[in-house]
Amino acid sequence: GVTMGTYHGCSWRSDGAAYCWGGNNFGQIGDNTTVTRLTAAQVTAVSGVLQIAAGQYHTCAVLSSTVKCWGLNNYGQIGDGTTTDRSTPVAVSGLSNVNAIVAGPYHTCALLSGGTVKCWGANGNGELGDGTTLTRTVPTAVIGLTGVATVSSGWHHTCALLRNGTVVCWGSNAQGQLGDNSISDRLAP
Repeated sequence: GVTMGTYHGCSWRSDGAAYCWGGNNFGQIGDNTTVTRLTAAQVTAVSGVLQIAAGQYHTCAVLSSTVKCWGLNNYGQIGDGTTTDRSTPVAVSGLSNVNAIVAGPYHTCALLSGGTVKCWGANGNGELGDGTTLTRTVPTAVIGLTGVATVSSGWHHTCALLRNGTVVCWGSNAQGQLGDNSISDRLAP
């Protein structure tokens, strides 16, 4: 598979290895450096990669038993309970049974196997869906959201397709990107 962030890209192979390239000023390549990579560099300390999501300056991977993130962490988008940048992958706190992960520029969300979503990182526009605008450095449940089939993130907003075919969104809505016939930010789906 392949995913693109704002200034970097990553791919993963069927054998579970991960590779990233491009801008690396915050360690978003995951090779324990901050050196820009013009060709793919192997991500250290990950195996069994099932999916990768790339944000603006951070990257996260779903592994067979956990989720790991690396890169810029100024809003806690790495999910390890800190705001310390990481140039190698670190485990996200308190996540298990993750089916998929998505990354906005400064926030990250995980779709859990039970059909719920947890998000972490920047939340100035309510993009975490927890009913607040508080930054979260560890995964926090999106309130009132169940039966999720897929999740997607935008610049400062997030949307989910429910198993019943309904789409719900939350976060920034200045351009009407939530599709609710308004331009009001929404702090929950």
